[in-house]
Amino acid sequence: MSVVRNKGWSEKSFKRVLMLLGGVLIWYTAIFTGIYLTSETKAQYNDVEVIAGSIHVDWEVESDTEDWDKSSFEFVTIKGDCTKIEAAFTNTGSGDAKGPLRYKIQWAPGGNGKDGTIVKEEVLQRGLKSGESITLTHKPDKEGKYRFTLFQHPNHPGKSDPTGDLTIGKCAKPKAVEKLEKAEEETDKSQSVEETLPNSDADKQEATSEKEKQESNQTNKQSTTIEEKPTGESEVVPPLNGEAKKEGEESVEKVSE
Repeated sequence: MSVVRNKGWSEKSFKRVLMLLGGVLIWYTAIFTGIYLTSETKAQYNDVEVIAGSIHVDWEVESDTEDWDKSSFEFVTIKGDCTKIEAAFTNTGSGDAKGPLRYKIQWAPGGNGKDGTIVKEEVLQRGLKSGESITLTHKPDKEGKYRFTLFQHPNHPGKSDPTGDLTIGKCAKPKAVEKLEKAEEETDKSQSVEETLPNSDADKQEATSEKEKQESNQTNKQSTTIEEKPTGESEVVPPLNGEAKKEGEESVEKVSE
C-alpha cells in the first residue's frame, strides 16, 4: 500500500512542477517583450535606414550638355521695309558655335507670328564665334508680320530659341517704278503690233504677190461670166454720136430732093 501512495504523489508533484515552470516562462516572456518595446533598438534601426536612403541621393546623373559647345544666341535688332528685312543675332556664350547654323522665317497676316507659315528655312554651313554677330535677310513679297528664328545648339541647356518680329505695311510703288512699268507695257504692245505687220522685204514681197493673186482671180471670174452668156441673141449696140449725126444729115438731104 505504501508503494501506491508514493507513485500517486510523484505524478501530482510532477504536474505541479510543470505548471510552475510554465507560469515562470510566461512571466519572463512578458517581461522581455516589454523591455524590447520600450528600448531604443527600433530607433537605432530606423536611423540606419535613413542613412542608407541618403546614399542614393548622391548618385551621379549623366547630362546631355556634355557635347554643348557653350554657344548661346541672342536676338539683337530687326529692321526693314518693303524691299528688304534684316535681323541681327549675337553669340553671347563663352564658346564658339561650331555650326552649322539653322534658321527659319515665318509670315502671318497679323497678330502673333509664332504660328505663321514658313516662307524660308535654311542651313548655313558656317560657325559663329563668341561675341560675333550674324545678320539674316529676307525680301518680303506681301504685307504682314515676319518672324526670324535662329536655333540654338541641340544640347543647349535653355529651351527657347531667340526670335525677332517685324510688321510690314502696305507698300506703295514709287512713281518712277510705275512710269517704268507703264513704259514697258507700251513697248510690249507696240512690239505685238509690229509682229502683225510685214517687217522685212520678204514679207512685203509676199504680201504684194498675195494681192496680185487676188486681183488676177477677180479678173478671171469676170471673164468667165462674160463667156457664159448665150450667143443666140444679138446684142444691140447703140451707135456712136458721130455716126448718128451723119445718118441724120443723109435723111434730111433725101427729103429735100
